[in-house]
Amino acid sequence: MSNKKNSKQRLKELKKADQKIKRERGGKSRKKSRKVLFGIAGGIAACLLLGYVSLAVYYHDRFYPGTVINDNSFGGKKVEDVKEILKKSSKDYVLTIKEKEDKTELISGEAIKLQYKDDRELDEVKEKQNSWLWPIQIFQDKTYMVSMEHSYDEASFTQAVNQLACMQDANMTPPQDARLEDDDTAYQIVPEVEGTALDKEKTTEVIKKAVDERRTEVSLTDEDCYLKPTVLQSDEELAKEAEKLNKITATQITVNFGNGTETVTRDMLKSWLVKGEDGTYTFDVNLVKPVVIGWSEKYNTYGKPRDFKTSGGGTVRLTTGDYGWRVWQDKTTDALIAALNAGQSGELEPTWLYKGQTHEGNDINGTYVEISIDQQRMWFYKNGTCLVDTPVVTGNPNKGHGTPKGGVWRLKDKASPFTLVGKKPDGSIDYEEPVNYWMPFNGGVGIHDLTKRSSFGGDIYLTNGSHGCINTPLDNVRTIYENIEVNTPIVVY
Repeated sequence: MSNKKNSKQRLKELKKADQKIKRERGGKSRKKSRKVLFGIAGGIAACLLLGYVSLAVYYHDRFYPGTVINDNSFGGKKVEDVKEILKKSSKDYVLTIKEKEDKTELISGEAIKLQYKDDRELDEVKEKQNSWLWPIQIFQDKTYMVSMEHSYDEASFTQAVNQLACMQDANMTPPQDARLEDDDTAYQIVPEVEGTALDKEKTTEVIKKAVDERRTEVSLTDEDCYLKPTVLQSDEELAKEAEKLNKITATQITVNFGNGTETVTRDMLKSWLVKGEDGTYTFDVNLVKPVVIGWSEKYNTYGKPRDFKTSGGGTVRLTTGDYGWRVWQDKTTDALIAALNAGQSGELEPTWLYKGQTHEGNDINGTYVEISIDQQRMWFYKNGTCLVDTPVVTGNPNKGHGTPKGGVWRLKDKASPFTLVGKKPDGSIDYEEPVNYWMPFNGGVGIHDLTKRSSFGGDIYLTNGSHGCINTPLDNVRTIYENIEVNTPIVVY
């Protein structure tokens, strides 16, 4: 028993001793691993630092990769190398100028005496690229434009630009604004024309800038050098004006003169239109009135010759007087313009200053007074019915008082009673004659009664005629007076 107990105790001690040895071995191994890791990390850091410093030193006098100066790639090149490249490129430099209609022109460095002059702008660009900040800056935008405006002869440059074909006035087509044009049926918008005319001052500046920046190509279209029309076909005001003009010129008016009509044509409307300073359109009275005058001369019958069928069945030619149709030109013009400005289509009747009874034949339509000097007789017809057929006494032609004849006059007035007053050439009163009925038709000549006269007709007028008036028996003159109206035609032959 004692030996077994001792054996177990010894075995425990041996296990403890073995575990202690293992623990001591494990601690030493971990310490060794740590030393190895620290060694590796230190090596990597040293490499990174070396790489960072190496690149910083490398780009100290070189441009970062991807550096573009004046559209040329200079990544990795030294400032001095770039300057040498620019010096060489100045000799071979050519600027291509792209124009409209696929045209191009060239300006060579030789023509403008181009040469590179160091103005330190490249150095300033390099200074912006801090080599110690390369981990940050190397991924940023590295596009630059540098000016070289003093590297060519200004006079030679100006001459070269001025000699370009595109800068010659003879080769420039000026732009045209969109406009309205009549196609004989309506006003249409004609689109604008861009043209090829250049803004010479701006074009010169654009080309100069391109040369200064050593660009090899410049588009005058992209640089907006061409003169542009100011009014485009999409202009709202132009569309409104077209609509307005089409409405105005679509007005259809016919002027009815009774025995004929005149149509206001679209060409007339266009020619009469005037545009005011405020942009509104109106019809010019000075343009419309001459047309109205022309119409009135065509249709007026006032005082014009006409044939008249007498009560005796014969026909006489009447060549004088003041009876007939006469257009009131001013009023008719005003009425026409008012209708046109209002856009009122339809038929318009002229305003008459004087009117006849009808537009047919001789303008006389059934109601009139007929006086025959030779027969010393007078008839009064109303609506075709003869109400009066009476002998009369007319003016004494042997004393220079003959009654005017050969025409048609309008009855000017009616008065009852009335006193006739005759004057001598010196203005003094020659006579005063009270009458019951007075109907003047030609100045101081009229129809009236003369109760002191006991007989009428025959040859009385040749010896005891009137001063020109138509002396009529009282009853007959009363009938005429009571049935006649002012403006009734009085025919004397």
